[in-house]
Amino acid sequence: MKKLVIFGFDGTLADTSPGILYCFNTTAAAMGYEPVDHDALYGVIGIPLEQGLKKLFDMTDDEIEYAANNYSKLYSQKGKEMFTLYDGLEDSLHRLKENGFKIAVATQKHIMFTTDMLNIYGITELFDAVCATDVGTNLTKEALLLQACEKLDVSVEDSIFIGDSEVDATGAENVGMDFAAALYGWGFRTREEAESYNCRAYLNSAADICSELQKI
Repeated sequence: MKKLVIFGFDGTLADTSPGILYCFNTTAAAMGYEPVDHDALYGVIGIPLEQGLKKLFDMTDDEIEYAANNYSKLYSQKGKEMFTLYDGLEDSLHRLKENGFKIAVATQKHIMFTTDMLNIYGITELFDAVCATDVGTNLTKEALLLQACEKLDVSVEDSIFIGDSEVDATGAENVGMDFAAALYGWGFRTREEAESYNCRAYLNSAADICSELQKI
């Protein structure tokens, strides 16, 4: 059985799509772009912000720099509060702890936003480590996964990363860590998309996490 379970944040722990959509569309509309609908966020949540602006609105590099700054301000003021934990997630975290797992977060979201959002639901204390980016840093998914292992003194081989996207799956693969695909998030639309990666588990809901990981 694994010793450490590492979670992505957006699309794995929480549905942050309402706040992300609000910030994208408010920023884009102010610049003369047409807003996008909710489904446009598939494959965008979880990738770097600049790539998301390019993918959704085909902005120029100069526009992206301005838009990214505006988006970040909106997110800090309002967007970070527009999210919900996935159904069954909190119960799964408690069950993992009861079964002896260590739990961590590895996200490219800013550490301030990450901790604030965990605190809103009062679940910060359930995590043994929270690894995220900070001012002046631009850590890759790979670096964040290795940081979680180092902080908790657990090997990569004894760890598993739960994520919902290609970026997550590739990050785990690049460091030699097992990966479980969260099919309920905003990255993989179908199980077939996830099956192109070497997944150890496929999670149809957050409520499945503990029972599925106990099989590995």
